[in-house]
Amino acid sequence: MNERFVAFVKRLLAVMGRAFATLVVLLVVVSAVGIWWFRHREMAAKAPAADVAVPRGTRAIELYFPDASGEDLDLETREVVEDEVEGEALVRTVVNALLMGPEQPGLKASFPDGVTLNHVYRDPGGGLYLDFSTSLRSGFRGGSTAEQLLVSSLLRTLAANVPGLSHVTVTAGGLPLLTLGGHVRLDGPLLVSEWR
Repeated sequence: MNERFVAFVKRLLAVMGRAFATLVVLLVVVSAVGIWWFRHREMAAKAPAADVAVPRGTRAIELYFPDASGEDLDLETREVVEDEVEGEALVRTVVNALLMGPEQPGLKASFPDGVTLNHVYRDPGGGLYLDFSTSLRSGFRGGSTAEQLLVSSLLRTLAANVPGLSHVTVTAGGLPLLTLGGHVRLDGPLLVSEWR
């Protein structure tokens, strides 16, 4: 009987040893999975939010500048960062590129030197309000053709790049403009469809 009991205890210890070893392995695996999960959750919390803008590349914008003869407009295409081309930021990007003047040889700047864009407001009805620095008024020295080309350059450039645009109102230094050189009235909205 004693031998049977000893054999039983040995078998029981062997089974318990395997069960204990299995339990230890199982605990190690569960612990490792738990540590990985908490670290992964921590890293996900530190990751940038989905609404943070990440540059997606570049996009072409179309700019219209007076040609060498000063009688017509020619197209210049320029690459800009794609994240800068939405909503009012799009308008600022396009107008500032126009104000910088052409990069292509044989084209002329349509705006006087030193003109800057102060404010942009886009209304839901397709209207756009642009307020330029006062140097737009004081720096313009052209005749009727130069005045026509400046307005046409601005409106054709905006029409080519800003979807849903119907009219543009231009001011300088926060004040309405009657005209720049006495040939084009600027005291009301300019219809984009009339300047294409």
